[in-house]
Order: sequence, then structure tokens, then C-alpha cells
Amino acid sequence: MNTSDSFVGDFREAAPYINYLRGKTLVIGIAGSLLSGAALRTLAADLNLLASLGVRLVVVHGSRSQISALEETDGHTPQYHNGRRITDEATLVHAKQACGMLRADIEAALSMGIAQAPQRGKSLNIAGGNFVSARPLGVIDGIDMGYTGRIRKIDTEAIRQRLNDGALVLISPLGHSLSGKTFNLSMGDIAEAAAIALQAEKLIYVVEQEGILDAEGSVVSNLSAKEARAMLDENRVQANQRRLLQSAINAVANRVQRTQILSGRQDGSLIRELFTRHGAGTSVAESAFMNIRQAQGTDIPDIITLIRPLEDQGVLLHRSREYLENHIGEFSILEHDRQIYGCVALKVFETGSRGELACLVVSPEAQDGGYGEYLLEHLLDSARARGIRTLFALSTHTGEWFIERGFQTASVEDLPPERQQEYHESGRKSKVFVYPL
Repeated sequence: MNTSDSFVGDFREAAPYINYLRGKTLVIGIAGSLLSGAALRTLAADLNLLASLGVRLVVVHGSRSQISALEETDGHTPQYHNGRRITDEATLVHAKQACGMLRADIEAALSMGIAQAPQRGKSLNIAGGNFVSARPLGVIDGIDMGYTGRIRKIDTEAIRQRLNDGALVLISPLGHSLSGKTFNLSMGDIAEAAAIALQAEKLIYVVEQEGILDAEGSVVSNLSAKEARAMLDENRVQANQRRLLQSAINAVANRVQRTQILSGRQDGSLIRELFTRHGAGTSVAESAFMNIRQAQGTDIPDIITLIRPLEDQGVLLHRSREYLENHIGEFSILEHDRQIYGCVALKVFETGSRGELACLVVSPEAQDGGYGEYLLEHLLDSARARGIRTLFALSTHTGEWFIERGFQTASVEDLPPERQQEYHESGRKSKVFVYPL
């Protein structure tokens, strides 16, 4: 494939995600260690790109590494309890200084716009404000956490107003109490709370690690909330990622559709995670990413996209749109992360005890994912549930696939009479296979 073909393929892959995310709200939490140099410039360019595509952005920046650097310069030893910084008056001053410097750097980077774009020079509108109210974390295990705070409320109305005006909302990890005090907050806590309060489509954490790592240090690409909880309960998550994963679970449990965790050190990781099938980090959802369900009328365009190439090659019998509309109840579809990657149909004959597996198709981009087996197992379970005792499959090209999965060769005479008539009328001379249930 040449470069032009590759670009066209990549753009077609990204198009459904671009369309889906337009107008959606994303809350993005960025670790403070990524907010300088090349990493900041790359992230700023990608945020500008997202904004240009109509994505509504709320960005929460971290400041831990910057506060620690200021503490070290002043000879002040940082104090922590349960992974949280204890904020005394001197540390609070450092937190304010760090946030002020970071905001200036982030705003400057975002003001560069999209590199090499015709509209270069048109700055992204950036909105700030007192969006987060806070209260003291208090005394934990006998230790006074000082000016370390917890979130009291996110001002969703004010944030939405800024988003409606086309601005990127930038939030620093500081909050203010009703009595006028300032508290040092966690970037992760603010991002989680903001995503839940805004009912954001996605909560994204851009951190140093490539994603959630298992005990062996490998990235886990997809996790349901149940699987994520099991990793925490069984201590299969690295210690420094436990709070991050718990935050992801909390968000999806509160109707945020996805939490995604990825590295800000990898150029383009944010774009790959949002606009490609395979992503670039870890994606957490409330339910399993792969799902097989009953097809609906709105799925017909996707089914046509799946089956037309095989019909043109003569692998499948042609099915018109009218046929699909009249027989949509026979079809099941396989989704992965809301994208349709496969379908299968179950036809039941008049006797009721015999059926046919038809139109089993998996998208070429997903044929190494075992989706064909998932669809087959789903159809076998559905057939058993309906009292079908003999299942037929007809094929001109994929007979070995069926034999390898327990089907046996059969003859045309083994088919129900009404199916025999269709067989002869089609003239396809398909081979017949049977599976006793």
C-alpha cells in the first residue's frame, strides 16, 4: 500500500470517530510532568486539533512535579500521607506559584494554534475561573493534612457556558472555600469530579505510563469496570496506578461512557486513542467492550457495508436492502466499542427443529480477533434456546472453517424441502454442512 492509500485508509477509519465526538464533552487530566518542552507542545497541538473538530474540551492540569521542584529549591522537604501531599502554608504558596506558571505556559502553547494550518495565528479561546469549590481534607489517621483539600462542588453551569461560547476550559488544581481559603487539590480528583458532573462522554488521563499496567508490566488495552475492580481486588495493578484505575471505575459507574489512560510521552497518543480502532493506551468502560446483540433497522447500512464486498466476490448470496428490512429479525451483530465488526443470521424452517446459519461475516480489519468464533457460539446458543436440533450451513468458499468447528459434510437432500428449492434456484452449487445440536 502506498502512502496515499494508507492515508485514505486511515482517514476512513478515523471518520466515524470524528463524527461521533463532534459536540461531545471530553475532560482531559494532564500530569504536571508533561507540561514543559516537547511534550507540552505536542499535547497543545493535539488539543487545538480536537477543538477544531468540534470537540468540547475541559482540561485539568497537574502540578505535583512543579510544586516538588519549588519545595526543593526552598529547602522544604515534601510530606505525604497515603500518597497525598500534606500542604502547610509554605507548600500552599508553592502550589499557587506552580499553578500560575503552568497556566501561563499552557496558555502560551495553546495559543500557537494548529501547526502548518491555513488558520495559523487564530488562537484558541481559553477560559478560566473559580469553577471548583473546596473544603479541607481534614485530619486523616491523626495527621492534619493542612491546606490539602477535597472537592465540594464543580460549577457545571459556568463551565457549560464557556464551552457553549467555543472556549477550551482550563482548570488548575486549586479550589476555594466559602470562607475564602485556597486548597491544594489533586488533578485526578478534579478531572473525575468534573467528568461526572458534566456527564462527559470521556474522561482522559494523560500521564507518564502508556496505560494501566498489569503485574508483568504489560499494558491492558480494554477493561470493563468488573475486570478493573478484579485487578484492584487481586492486587494485579502497580501501586502507583491504583488511584488512577479507581478513578476510572468511579467515572464509568457514574455514566461517563469511557475513561481512557494513555502516555503523554508518545507523539500522537491522544489522537490514536480517540480516532483509531486499536487506540494507544487503556480504555475502561462500565460493560464489556465486545457485545453481540439483536440487529435493528438502523444497523442495515453497516450490515450492507460488511456483506457487499463478499457478495461482489460471489462468496455470499446477494441480499437486497428490501430483503434485509424484511428479515432484520434474523440477524445478530457484533459490536466492539460501539463499532460494528460482524454479523450472522439464523433462519428457522417451518418444522421448527431445523435452522440455517447464514451470512456470517467479520470485517477484514477485525478478522484476527476471534470474532467469527464469538458469532458462531452466539448463534449456536440462540439455536438451542429456540429448540433447533439440526443446524445447516451452506458455503462455496469457507467449508474448511466450518469443518474445523465441528460441522459435518451433508448433501442437498438433507436440507428441508423449501431450502432445497432455493438451493437449486440459486445455481451456486454451495457445499452443505450440518451441526447436530
